[in-house]
Amino acid sequence: MRDLLLKGLRRLWPKTLFGQLTLILVSGTLAIQLLSSSIWFDVRYAQVLEAPVRLMASRTAPLIDQPGCLPGQPQTAPANYTVRCLTAKPDSQPENDRAARRTALLLKQALAYELGHEPTVEMIEVDLTDAEGQPLVWRSLFGLQTATAHIDFAVPLADGHWLSIEGHELQGWSGESAWALIADYILRVYVVRIIGVIGMCWLAVRLCLRPLKRLSDAANALGDNLDQKPLAVEGPLEVRQAAQTFNAMQKQIVAMVNDQSFFLAAVSHDLRTPLTRMRLRIERLSDVDQRERLKQNIYQMDKMITQVLVYLQSANQHTCQFIDVDSVLRTLCAELSTPAEPLPVSGRGGMIYANGVLLHRCLQNLLVNAQAYARDITLEVDRSSSGVTLRINDRGPGIAPAVLQSITDPFVRADHSRNDQSGGFGLGLSIAKRIAVSHKGSLTLSNREGGGLSACVFLPA
Repeated sequence: MRDLLLKGLRRLWPKTLFGQLTLILVSGTLAIQLLSSSIWFDVRYAQVLEAPVRLMASRTAPLIDQPGCLPGQPQTAPANYTVRCLTAKPDSQPENDRAARRTALLLKQALAYELGHEPTVEMIEVDLTDAEGQPLVWRSLFGLQTATAHIDFAVPLADGHWLSIEGHELQGWSGESAWALIADYILRVYVVRIIGVIGMCWLAVRLCLRPLKRLSDAANALGDNLDQKPLAVEGPLEVRQAAQTFNAMQKQIVAMVNDQSFFLAAVSHDLRTPLTRMRLRIERLSDVDQRERLKQNIYQMDKMITQVLVYLQSANQHTCQFIDVDSVLRTLCAELSTPAEPLPVSGRGGMIYANGVLLHRCLQNLLVNAQAYARDITLEVDRSSSGVTLRINDRGPGIAPAVLQSITDPFVRADHSRNDQSGGFGLGLSIAKRIAVSHKGSLTLSNREGGGLSACVFLPA
């Protein structure tokens, strides 16, 4: 049961920082408002008693102003009042001492205003009840019924007797509908406050978390483009420190990758010299079978070195100009088409700002890959305001979902063989992706319904 409750709470917990911040602040505001209702209760209790006490003072002032009274004799009293003449001071132990003290002070002030002097007041009992005579508690003060004040007090007279006065007075009311007053209270105290808290949350998230959003976007883009501009250092101190750390990390990664690329390119380039010497010495071998095997091994090594160098150079900055995408496709299809695979093209791309040689190599690698593994190859070109989308669709085995996301990584192949006859060394798709990314575009691969693969190259306008 506990686990189910925790799971339910996790589902209700907002996923965004704005939602979490809003929930925390709104809940905290409501909790504080409810906890502070004890203060409101005291204020409300005093407000409910104020009108009855002042009214009672004005009605009983003439009785208190008399010089004396006779015990046992009936006393003239207003309606809903009971007045008695006592020979001694009555015992006073009110249940609500705090309310009794406040009421005594208020009653003294009201009687002083009526009599011209402040009399001695002994509070015997103070109580607020509802229409059914039940004592009012904090829940009752939110109700819609008018409260009744029950006040019992005694004052000394000039002749030494005590005048005991017990009266009932209704609380003061504005005459407005109770529902209207409650609605106005909820609107101004709760709704307006919650709206203000939500507005402050939105402003805090917008001002303080905007740099974090840029940091997140820059981190996502770093995997595709290491040469992007440094992140702007702005916002709160912690965010500026994070931006500075991110920029330093980016510089270190770029330096490390450049060092590795330079080292790999240098080694690959220098390997060609001993391969050339080996090729010359192989020609002197008398054994024809061994000579052909060694030639094939050297050919594969030379081809791998060539592909590694092409892969390293594909991400470098190259000169771009406006080129005709349709012309590049026509040239490429003319080179690779066969009677069995005519490579039909639908749609037009028009002019785009790119490097013609690199774009030719990117599309060539995708088409060669499709011809090696599939059939019924078609090309679709779609021009939009954001750029040009080139789709190479085929009907073949496709790519296993387990390796679909990593198939464009270097040296990753759908089948794990690395011989030249089965498709090369796993750099063709990697080179195509790096060329697309170097043009601020993308390469995505997806399996087609009914079998086959769709390679989508997007180049921004």
